[in-house]
Amino acid sequence: MIRINLLPVRVSKKKIAGKNQLIFFGLALILALIGNYFWSASREGEMARREAQLKRTRDDIVQLERIIGEVKDIKAEQTALKEKLAILDKLKAARSGPVRMLDELATITPKKLELKKLEEKSGAVTFEGSAASIDDVSAFMSALRGSRYFSNVELKKTAAGTRKAFRVVDFTINATANYAPGVAQATPAPGASPAPPAPPARPAAPPSPR
Repeated sequence: MIRINLLPVRVSKKKIAGKNQLIFFGLALILALIGNYFWSASREGEMARREAQLKRTRDDIVQLERIIGEVKDIKAEQTALKEKLAILDKLKAARSGPVRMLDELATITPKKLELKKLEEKSGAVTFEGSAASIDDVSAFMSALRGSRYFSNVELKKTAAGTRKAFRVVDFTINATANYAPGVAQATPAPGASPAPPAPPARPAAPPSPR
């Protein structure tokens, strides 16, 4: 009977299996190292992109703050310029306004009406004079209301009398002077009907001759 010793074959198979396991673990380790390398590289790249984006955002914020500061400076300059122009307009109005107002007053005064006194304080004007009739006083008040240089025209008092055998009506009228050209007169609120002009006072009866 022939006997075969299989021990060396078993030992050889174990060695081959051990080598295969070593090779498998080695490949797994290499693959793990390669994967870790690429993962680390991708993380570093993502971190670099985020830092670059953060830097761009900060730069944009700095630029916006600079632009906002420039806009504020421009608005401040515009406000100062408007204030200077307003002051100049007031000075021009104060210088030329009374002259133009008097020119228009001479134009709108009826022929049969005489102004004896014109007093102005802080824009409040008082007219005192005499007219041939109450109709002339009413016409003068209408002309004042239609002028852009006067507003808030109000008849304070009238008194009828005779002077050199002629009947006259003495009157006092208050108004507000608008020196700046183009100043509109006061208008009623939207939806409200304009207030009718105040009726002129009835002149007193002339004294009876003695």
